[in-house]
Amino acid sequence: MSAIAQVDIDTLLTHLQDLLHQISEARGAIAPLETNLTETYDEFQAVVGGLRRQSMRLQSEIATLNAQIDSVGQEIDDDLSFEVEDVTPFEMESDRPVDVPTDPEAVEKDMLLEHLFYILDPMTNDDDGELLATLQGLCQDPGIRFAHVLEELPWGLVWTQRSPQEQLEDQHHRLSSWQAVLKKQLETLQRAGDRLRNDPRYGLWQQRQQGSDHWQ
Repeated sequence: MSAIAQVDIDTLLTHLQDLLHQISEARGAIAPLETNLTETYDEFQAVVGGLRRQSMRLQSEIATLNAQIDSVGQEIDDDLSFEVEDVTPFEMESDRPVDVPTDPEAVEKDMLLEHLFYILDPMTNDDDGELLATLQGLCQDPGIRFAHVLEELPWGLVWTQRSPQEQLEDQHHRLSSWQAVLKKQLETLQRAGDRLRNDPRYGLWQQRQQGSDHWQ
């Protein structure tokens, strides 16, 4: 008898849907704050940036002069010798076997695509075909994290339906692994929000919020 029942799957799906909602809200809160901080800092740099660049240039010139002063009277040894260890052709690095690590993110993406091929019907459903093409593009991009791919996965059969080769335990294991990824994603977004509020630009933005006279 299976240790996993349908009620366990349903509970897990409820948690996943709630996680996706929290992630969406977290992104919605971060996006305008990032924009405001960037705009504020750009305005600030337009005024003080030139002065700062001049200051950095002067500091660089001072450092160069100090280095010239320190070098006066020092002897430079041009007879440096380096011992190079002989390497026979049989010991060349290129001839040694190299272990190529498996990227867990790529494995997760491949497993998701396999699940999609079972659930979606791109041959008869245009929406399924468009969704599959979009997700394939995301999964093939090594710069896109698996968590972001899950965020782009619309709620529906892909989440709730068990593929033909899955038992309840398999479905529960797959959904549990997705839940772990999304939990970590939510924590990352929450930390990003805290980081932005502790960003030095945040104080500038607060001053900007007090009105144009105060900001000037």
